Amino acid sequence: MTTAGSGTLVSRSPFGDAHTVDLDPAGEQARLEAFVARYAGSETTVVAVQGLGFVGAGMAAALAEARTPSGAPRFAVIGVDLPDEANYWKIARVRDGQPPVRCDDARMRQAYQRAAERGNLTATFSERAYAGADVVVVDVNLDIVKPASGTGAPRFSYDPFLAAVGTVARVIAPETLVVIETTVPPGTTAKVVRPLFARTFEERRIDPARLRLAHSYERVMPGPGYLASITDFYRVYAGIDGPSSRRARAFFESFINTAEFPLSELASPTASEMAKVLENAFRATNIAFMQEWTEFAEAAGVDLFSVIGAIRARPTHRNIMAPGFGVGGYCLPKDPLLADWALQTHFGGARRLDMSLEAVRVNDRMPEHTFALLRRAVGSLRGHRVALLGVSYLEGVADTRSSPAAVFYDRCREAGDVVSLHDPMLEFWPERQVPVHRRLDALAGQTHDTVVFAVRHPVYLELTADAIVDAVPEVGQVIDANNIVTDQLADALAARGIRVFGVGKGHWTGRDRPERSTDEV
Repeated sequence: MTTAGSGTLVSRSPFGDAHTVDLDPAGEQARLEAFVARYAGSETTVVAVQGLGFVGAGMAAALAEARTPSGAPRFAVIGVDLPDEANYWKIARVRDGQPPVRCDDARMRQAYQRAAERGNLTATFSERAYAGADVVVVDVNLDIVKPASGTGAPRFSYDPFLAAVGTVARVIAPETLVVIETTVPPGTTAKVVRPLFARTFEERRIDPARLRLAHSYERVMPGPGYLASITDFYRVYAGIDGPSSRRARAFFESFINTAEFPLSELASPTASEMAKVLENAFRATNIAFMQEWTEFAEAAGVDLFSVIGAIRARPTHRNIMAPGFGVGGYCLPKDPLLADWALQTHFGGARRLDMSLEAVRVNDRMPEHTFALLRRAVGSLRGHRVALLGVSYLEGVADTRSSPAAVFYDRCREAGDVVSLHDPMLEFWPERQVPVHRRLDALAGQTHDTVVFAVRHPVYLELTADAIVDAVPEVGQVIDANNIVTDQLADALAARGIRVFGVGKGHWTGRDRPERSTDEV
């Protein structure tokens, strides 16, 4: 980031592009006032989205795309983020009609371009954005640090979240609708956020009964269906009272396809908060449950994927999970911990959410299982060379938060492995501060002993045996950690003298040539 002139600077994003940002507070306030005034008395509602991360970026696009029955913009949207070097580039990209996150959803990119052309989406670092808003959507993080040992209480603080919410409370007009989308411990809206607003309103000589507050959690999925995961998916919400719930329903109905994806209204914000962490705890537990069966299948020489396929023929069991490399992203690795903390802290629970907590511990260790397969395949790893294919936590996304690749990478490095990284979505891994190859042919100039397939990116699913050998010419082992290599491809690799191993693929483990599963004989 460099200074461009009086009151301006050039903000460079992680994507390599540069944008000029004007930092003059008076000028910024005047700009925002003009933006809001443009829509005064019209059918367009002004919405401020607090936080321009994965959720806020998607919400801003969804709102900017919404239309009134007459075809006018339903919303004029102001994205808001912190006034610091970590966020200026996000603000600048939004103003320039570009998403503030890496995005492979064409619909999302087009939404930003169209909003820039129409002029109904902007971004700022100024809290004055909330003063002119009819609706404020809170999309700031509530970060949590898990105990390194897998036991003990998580560490997190409400302070950054409450500082953000407190800014809104100090500035908004009475009866502005505030929607909390942040994933929080159940009880947060009722026991923490609402009292904060009440105190602040009283200090401002505003009747707290005029507060309109609701909780509605997001189910955003970055990837090809990024924007659709907001506009064309089910939404749960609850207000603190009848007026808040009615305002929230009207708000969601104005930009979500509720004809096909009906809203679910719960009785209280605590119920809505619980729904978020419960659905993620359920999924995390389902994944963890399969880990012990993964190890059973490998010991028994069974292809667990064929077993699961047979089970899924039963309609009641179609959501059974499959073996994999590990669990990542922002939600599943931490949400069960937030729920347990809330039970103890907000509601004085006499017991723990033991099954949910154990699921988190099992999932945190899942990449260790792939590392154990690597050690079993090659013995000593000192000086061994590994090509890890997949660094993001999920196929088709450029998100490395809590990626299981981190555990595997660290264990390899500790053991003396030399690790090369490839991911078609990334050029840099911020959590490990290391570069990532985006092109497979970039690996061909290096020597690798083992290839580990970790993420089901489409480019990996299309690889042939010849393509794998071309990309990593001297490879001796292939480890499939995420059901990427078919039995036919494994046969073709084995025919070239390459040993294959797979998570949940007991019919491969320990064999130089894979044995076909019965459904392919």
